[in-house]
Amino acid sequence: MSVITWDGHLRIDHLPDRGTVAITLLTAEPTLEVQLRNGLVAGFVAADPEGPPTFVSVALRDNGIPDDVAELLGPRVTAAVADTIAAGGPGGWLELDLGEVDGLAEAWAPYRAAALDPAIPAPRGTLGAWAGELWTRLDLAGWADALRGPELRFRSGESGEREADPPAAQEIWRLPDELAAAVGVAPEVTWTIRPLAGGAVEIGLAVRPAGGTANAVLQAGLDDGSQHWETFEPDPSGVSRARLVASGDPVGVRFRSESRRSA
Repeated sequence: MSVITWDGHLRIDHLPDRGTVAITLLTAEPTLEVQLRNGLVAGFVAADPEGPPTFVSVALRDNGIPDDVAELLGPRVTAAVADTIAAGGPGGWLELDLGEVDGLAEAWAPYRAAALDPAIPAPRGTLGAWAGELWTRLDLAGWADALRGPELRFRSGESGEREADPPAAQEIWRLPDELAAAVGVAPEVTWTIRPLAGGAVEIGLAVRPAGGTANAVLQAGLDDGSQHWETFEPDPSGVSRARLVASGDPVGVRFRSESRRSA
């Protein structure tokens, strides 16, 4: 495998007619681009499984980039993007040092894995850095296929209440060991999906504690840019669970550590 050299020349292009910003880290290497979600496209060098994104196109919200993308790009790139938008010009250049390039590679690693090895879902998450925390992504973009065909049906329980059918799909997936250790859980995540009324989907997530005291909690959220996170909470059996409800286009699920900080 060839060694890719990055010189840190980064181009920012503001495309107001499209409502997007494009960020390009210059390279002559062939790249693969993938739509990560609605309004977010990224490209990576096909021959560099540990490299930074070479291209990011993001749809603007309230005349700025979404908070989660800002965190992944880092403060200096985000500030340069904001300055470009505020100036109203077509774009500009930024020089990144090697540490900043490495920081982009670390932050975007779960998305890089989705672009270069698009197994859905991969058997184990890829570790990334998220604003000082750890994160990963379970690509559930295939849940529409899993749910295709079955309709929402209910059966009557002995109590007379209406009960949902068993999940349409259930699998076990693994968090990166570093993330699992940081939040004090075993790496295995049991995920289930169930159809709900109106075309929505319930995604159930469960992990088991691994013992010991952790300085962070595990959170999960849909990869839709909303930045809405659910904290895993223990049930009476001691299993920690989180529940997400998705509607519309299939999206992935992100997991992150959230450190417990003293007041």
